[in-house]
Amino acid sequence: MEKTLSIIGCALWIAGLAATIIGLNISGNAGQWTTIIGNIAFLVGLGIVGAIWLRKKKGEKEKEKE
Repeated sequence: MEKTLSIIGCALWIAGLAATIIGLNISGNAGQWTTIIGNIAFLVGLGIVGAIWLRKKKGEKEKEKE
């Protein structure tokens, strides 16, 4: 489960970053919407990867305490 979420998160933030850069190079409303969607995808992907990292870090600290 964690590996699947990690892959999804990484794919989202990479695709979001690419969409943001592409959107900045397109003029008009299409470029603005591509940039907005790219920013949202980037942040969601980064949030997923960050949550997984925090969960792993918390698990490691609990194992060290035991």
